[in-house]
Amino acid sequence: MGGMSTSSELHYSRASKNLNLHQFVHNIYRNCGGYFRRNRHRWLISEFRDCRTVVDLGGTAEMWDGMNLAEHVTLLNVGEAPKNLRPAFTYIQGDGRNTQLPDRAFDLAFSNSAIEHVGSLDDQRRFAREMLRVGRRVYCQTPNKWFPVEPHLLGLCVHWLPRKWFGHFVDRYLTLHGWRYKPDAAASATLIDSIRLLTRAELVQLFPGCKVRAERFLGLPKSFVVWK
Repeated sequence: MGGMSTSSELHYSRASKNLNLHQFVHNIYRNCGGYFRRNRHRWLISEFRDCRTVVDLGGTAEMWDGMNLAEHVTLLNVGEAPKNLRPAFTYIQGDGRNTQLPDRAFDLAFSNSAIEHVGSLDDQRRFAREMLRVGRRVYCQTPNKWFPVEPHLLGLCVHWLPRKWFGHFVDRYLTLHGWRYKPDAAASATLIDSIRLLTRAELVQLFPGCKVRAERFLGLPKSFVVWK
């Protein structure tokens, strides 16, 4: 009927608006993340330019594209080895909490946004201990627990809630992750339980003798880099 929208047209309009919102949020996150990564990589290359052998705990080969830092990178991760890995990389399927690698085997033990995913505080302590053991130098980057935006779910202050309150409803309706992906209860629980963000004080305790560098957004420490 003239002048009236059909239900399919309304559905298409809502879907189009949701898609535009998701793309808008994705673009903001990608641009902000890209800015911090570029700054971080510039500092990394400057500070660790003499490191020729690197073990990357929890990383991927894509992380090192265009880095021009190490001659050889050993990737240690829980998944199966990727296909078509370049000669500059070696892949080990293993556990970053118990690498079974020799002491001080690498110029640099490196980890980027992995330690918050290895389990409990005790698991994180074991992960840190392995980094300090196998690398002559250390670089470990991780988000700050006290930054108000949770970086995996993109929700405001949701990660400060007690775990019994931080469940599917919060993920589904109070985070951009939930709006975009519409997870069910099981998916929300799996993701939430896979994250344990760290404070600066905890990092100082986990990495004795190391320095802590803060990456700031609007004056607030967004993430930390532990290094020596």
